[in-house]
Amino acid sequence: MAHLPKSAPDEELIRFVDHWAALMEKEDYHAAFAFTGHVPEMKWTAELIGEVVKAYGHAKPGQKVTVAGKPADVEQRQKVTRWKRNRHGVVGEIWYDLNIDGLASDLTATFDICEENDGLTIRLNDIHVM
Repeated sequence: MAHLPKSAPDEELIRFVDHWAALMEKEDYHAAFAFTGHVPEMKWTAELIGEVVKAYGHAKPGQKVTVAGKPADVEQRQKVTRWKRNRHGVVGEIWYDLNIDGLASDLTATFDICEENDGLTIRLNDIHVM
């Protein structure tokens, strides 16, 4: 699991998630799983991440996340929101719409931004249609 400096700007956080999406594009769900932390209550596994992607929309065989995407009926949202540290160490969140097979989709990955002693950790919270 990668750490980022506490001073990381929003653009760096989005680049971090872009890298996660690039691992998803390779369908290396184990590497994508290992790249981020995880909200424990969500019980993510590498296999579950892959299943969610494959089950999206019409669940076409072979569909996958792509880093690049053209707008379809939606445009890709990449949004960082920050707030004062809460009792769980969360200082913000990232909403990142996933491109599927080169098209923007409404399948959104949400991540918690957690502040720790050695920097920021990005934790996958959820992947669902928004």
